[in-house]
Amino acid sequence: MAHSDIEPTLEWQTQIETALATCDALVALLHDKFHESKWTDQEIGFAMGRGVPAFAVRLGETPYGFIGRFQAFNGNGKAPITLAGEIFESFRKNKQTQQRMAEVIVRMFENSSSFAEAKRVMGYLEELEVWEPSFSGRIEDAVQLNNQVEGSFGVPNRVEKLAQKWKGKT
Repeated sequence: MAHSDIEPTLEWQTQIETALATCDALVALLHDKFHESKWTDQEIGFAMGRGVPAFAVRLGETPYGFIGRFQAFNGNGKAPITLAGEIFESFRKNKQTQQRMAEVIVRMFENSSSFAEAKRVMGYLEELEVWEPSFSGRIEDAVQLNNQVEGSFGVPNRVEKLAQKWKGKT
């Protein structure tokens, strides 16, 4: 949360503390000016102290301290979309963020805006290791309510199989 994202008249430090206290994960972009802020190390420590996953992205600065014990993402020379995809994959597979990401993926499926997106997100759904009982009904409803899901070749059949698989387990 940057200073520019905080509404005028709000106490910025309180807003940042609230964001840190409620975040599901933290991504630290370690660039050459990272240490110019007196707050960055404290923000990482705050999140790690809460036990939320903290990921570092090397963008010119090498991870150090507590965050340095984990392998960092290499962001040097990567297109932002590529790096975002790698971070998404890590959140999707991380035991601490799997549940939250499962909700995100179901919502992405419900809101698919193209046949290709519905098919791509269907693959993510099939790889989920956690499943809320409501997910089966939601993905079945998506076939009925979203023509991009309904018209994506093979997806409605895959939805039916996936919903049946999880109905027996939840």
